[in-house]
Formats: sequence, structure tokens, C-alpha cells
Amino acid sequence: MGGAQRTASRTRRPTPAHVFARRATFVAGLLCSALAWVAAGPEGLVSGLLATLLVVAFFWSGLVPLYVTRALEAKVGVGLGVLLLTYTLRIALIVLVLRLAVRSESLDGRWLGVTLIACALTWTAVHVAVVVRTS
Repeated sequence: MGGAQRTASRTRRPTPAHVFARRATFVAGLLCSALAWVAAGPEGLVSGLLATLLVVAFFWSGLVPLYVTRALEAKVGVGLGVLLLTYTLRIALIVLVLRLAVRSESLDGRWLGVTLIACALTWTAVHVAVVVRTS
């Protein structure tokens, strides 16, 4: 019975920082998408929305291996292996999607890049602010 309580407490919901970071990233991505739509038309809008989804999916999916290793109560070496493997797979998937996106005529590469950078910086800034505030 004590093991069930320990496992249940270790597999919690995402922290408020992750939830806030996800929401702030969506807002930043939507703002960039709106700017891209005004500046580059529908291609800019689609590029901004794709970039927003890529960044949020990349960072949000990074929580999955953390919860899996906590739930399995894995040793440090196993947990690190799972984290590195899933990180490598996520990077490969992002590279594949970006390579396919570059070949598309319906995307604007400039706004795709601008939105990717803005969303990644937003996600990082929110987490830095939370750490600084709670320290």
C-alpha cells in the first residue's frame, strides 16, 4: 500500500510552470502568426502556426520520459538513457518536419524561423522567471 502512494505522488500533473509556459508559448506563437499573416499572407500564417505547434509539441513531449522514469522508479542510468533516447528522437522528428516544410511552396521559411525562435525563447524565459522567482 505504501508503494502505491509513493508511485501516485511521483506521477503528478505538469507543474504550474509548464502549464504557464505552454500557454505563453501559444500566445507568442499566435502573435507571430498574426504578424506573419499581415506581412506574408496565408503562407506566413501557416508557417507561424506550424512553428508554434512544433515548439509546444517538442517541449511538452519532453515531460513524457520524466513521468515514465518516475513511474517506473528506474535507476539513474536507465532514466538518463530514456531521456537521451527520447531527446534524440524528438530532435530527429523536428529535423524531418522542417526538411519537409522547406520543400513546401505553401510555407514562408522566414516566418517559420522567426516563430520557432520566438516560441522557444518564450518557453525558456517563462521557466527562467519561475526559477528566479522561487529561489
